[in-house]
Amino acid sequence: MRYDKILFDLDNTLIDFDDAEKNALKFNFDEFGIEYKEEFNPLYHEINDKLWKQLERGEVERSKLKTQRFETLFQIIGVSGVDVKAFNDCYLKNLGKGRKLLPGAFDTIKGAFELGAKCYLITNGATSVQNARLSGQEFMKYISGICISESVGANKPDKEYFDKAEELFDITFDKKTLIVGDSLSSDIQGGINKGIDTLYINRKKSPNTSGIIPTYEVDDILKVLDIIK
Repeated sequence: MRYDKILFDLDNTLIDFDDAEKNALKFNFDEFGIEYKEEFNPLYHEINDKLWKQLERGEVERSKLKTQRFETLFQIIGVSGVDVKAFNDCYLKNLGKGRKLLPGAFDTIKGAFELGAKCYLITNGATSVQNARLSGQEFMKYISGICISESVGANKPDKEYFDKAEELFDITFDKKTLIVGDSLSSDIQGGINKGIDTLYINRKKSPNTSGIIPTYEVDDILKVLDIIK
């Protein structure tokens, strides 16, 4: 095999995070008795994505991110008097219910396992959210380890995160290790920082103007199987 250790990102690589985010936001507005409008979702997504990029660069603390995203959203849409910490806690609980797999995700993990590769999960998400979303997932029987950034105290793309993942998994990431993810700034840059090969899942075939160059790029996660053989 070309690769026998596969590091899979979770959100929008295996599980549909966009769907989970949209539903969690709507549920939250309903639970707090605030009128929800469809335009709130793309607005929140933009705010949240910007903050997560800042987290990846070490420009904002995780604890600040959790409240700042809703403080900013409420300021823009003109909502006041909401306990943002309580809103965020409720949001995380609702987000944990988002378990929808993306097409090909299960077959890719199962296929990699059957080829003889060991599969691991690497994610920047919150521990409580990711554990809730992974609980009962059928593909977990093929997973050898999970590294959640909040639990280990480091974030992708920092090399420290991958060092801690090696320690947690009790393996060494070498030339037969491949990281698979949908984020150039987090997954692919993280693999580059660690010195391992990278595979970019670009389902939308978006132009890459980042300057971050993956080892491989595919538009269908099932193509991972052809690459690792």
